Amino acid sequence: MAVYVLVTPGQDPAARLAAAQALASQQGWTVVTVTFDTTGPTDPATRPQLARLLGAVTRGDVQAIVAASRTDISPFDDQYLHVLDQLQARGGGLALACDETSL
Repeated sequence: MAVYVLVTPGQDPAARLAAAQALASQQGWTVVTVTFDTTGPTDPATRPQLARLLGAVTRGDVQAIVAASRTDISPFDDQYLHVLDQLQARGGGLALACDETSL
């Protein structure tokens, strides 16, 4: 599993990372990567750490991404669904620690 969150420039990712890591821990998942992007709510295709994780899923290095909430991927339905499709096509998944837009 990989833990990933998105924050705005200058924002501390600690609380969001802790929420995602808590879910992974509760589920007994082994976390091999913890990372974040500081781009704020940009198109997911422009985030270097998310791209790195998608590559890791493709290679089989991680099975899924754990995020604090949907907003770590995108608040926009089309972008969110596109990332979910990319994960599924690579044999991976997404787990959210909180409901769609909280935290």
